[in-house]
Amino acid sequence: MKKRSIITRLAHELIKLYVTKDDVVIDATMGHGFDTIFLAGIAKKVYAFDIQESALFSTKEKINPLQQNHIQLIHDSHEHILNYVTSFKGVIFNLGYLPHGDKTITTNKHTTLKTIDSILPYIPYQGFISIVVYPGHEAGYEESLALNDYLKTIDTNTYHILRVDLPYQNNKPPYILMIIREKEDVHTM
Repeated sequence: MKKRSIITRLAHELIKLYVTKDDVVIDATMGHGFDTIFLAGIAKKVYAFDIQESALFSTKEKINPLQQNHIQLIHDSHEHILNYVTSFKGVIFNLGYLPHGDKTITTNKHTTLKTIDSILPYIPYQGFISIVVYPGHEAGYEESLALNDYLKTIDTNTYHILRVDLPYQNNKPPYILMIIREKEDVHTM
């Protein structure tokens, strides 16, 4: 298995605190499927989205026969998550572009913010949105700024927002944002 970055490993450890074998989770940015396979190992069902067919092929190759019934690969933008599933414990995003793929095809601030804003009301108590942000390229930097501005508007009585980063690196390293619903009595969809 490919060695994962410290940020990705930490994101997985945080996610494991919230996901059980009874949960449905979403990989909003499937990529090569590493997060999808990780989620399939800890959850009941994984819905994985990507706009690139090559991402679906790459992920499909990694799925073992025992995981097939637990993973649904969807060739669509994460903007359309709610067209496929409306009840889930958490959603993960690993932003940026497909490694070793076309670097001009990347997540962007408009669709990422639209998606997060649309799914936030569906997050249940102790549910989450986990986002690994890559500010080291132009679109990722813009996405990072937009996400941080957006998160300042979220009700902190309802959600806790966690940021894990590497502040002493000088190369704009990736970082984790995690939104966790901490208020039980808020109406969820």
